[in-house]
Amino acid sequence: MRNKLLSLLVLLTVLFSVLPFSAGAAEESYLEYTSSGNVFGGGNDLQVDQDIQGDLVLAGSTIKINGNVMDDFIGAGGELTVNGDVSGNIIAFGGIIRVNGDVGGDLVAAGGQIFLSQGSTVEGDVLLAGGDVNLNGVVNGDGSVSAGTLRTGEDFELKGDLELEAQNYPSDLENDVGGNLSVTRTAQEQYAGEPRGFGIFSFILGLLAALALGFILIYTFPIFISEISEVVRDSTLKAGIVGFLLLIFVPVLSLILLFTVFGWSLSILLILFLALAVLIATVPVKLLAGTIVYNKVFKKEAGKMVYYLLGAVIFAIVYEIPFLGSLAGFIAMLIGLGAIGIWLAGRAKPER
Repeated sequence: MRNKLLSLLVLLTVLFSVLPFSAGAAEESYLEYTSSGNVFGGGNDLQVDQDIQGDLVLAGSTIKINGNVMDDFIGAGGELTVNGDVSGNIIAFGGIIRVNGDVGGDLVAAGGQIFLSQGSTVEGDVLLAGGDVNLNGVVNGDGSVSAGTLRTGEDFELKGDLELEAQNYPSDLENDVGGNLSVTRTAQEQYAGEPRGFGIFSFILGLLAALALGFILIYTFPIFISEISEVVRDSTLKAGIVGFLLLIFVPVLSLILLFTVFGWSLSILLILFLALAVLIATVPVKLLAGTIVYNKVFKKEAGKMVYYLLGAVIFAIVYEIPFLGSLAGFIAMLIGLGAIGIWLAGRAKPER
């Protein structure tokens, strides 16, 4: 259950948390209704009072849902409040998340503070990750909670199994869990000032560094970055394998050359080349990811800077997911490194 819901959170939240970039200015808000009943929106302050017949996908600073949603609600923002009932799943990512209505499917949320209010019922499972998690509703399925502090109210009841990872939790929690209760107590330092797995300072710093590097490379070497991105698109698996081999072969070869009479200078050059390649490896991968997502979501074309901005934001969010972020970053680095190697090998071939 945990892996399934976490995959949904990563995929869907990452794809749609960047919707405000298509709206132009952050102060402007917009809602787009499709013929199938789905609603997409982005902006600063968003409030939906009417019922939604399909899916509702929103991203903004403050989001308030007063109407009912007949399918899934997917949201990302600073503060999200769901007052209406959602017949499908709720997948939310933000600073403060409040669920005051009923949920017909699963509830997946990651944020600083998460609230499941009194009188609310979740028919499916819950997967929650946050600094403070407050539960006072009913969960008919299983639960997986990672929190600094878990608080429960008098009306809280979870009828399935609960996996809990927290520093602080109620001593009588087992009385509110119908199935098996598994508790892992975490170190207090992990939650000093910010929720586990998502540090806002590291997030902003990492994103700014990635944007600076990418913008400089795209502006200075646009053809090089574009061609590497095409290699990633056309030969993803091959690039990943080549990148893995380069990551092993180049250091070994450099070490061997270091102990030869005339090879030490070449050894240093190889190490410097590898370090530079690793540094820029994820730039074309982020550019390609941003291009694909932008074209599929917004159905229109944009410039490389916009594509890279979107891709960098996506990867910055993914990097903050425990374990999955590190794995995604390593794979992206291998693919980018291999693409650079393939591109150099193609340039080295003599023209016929």
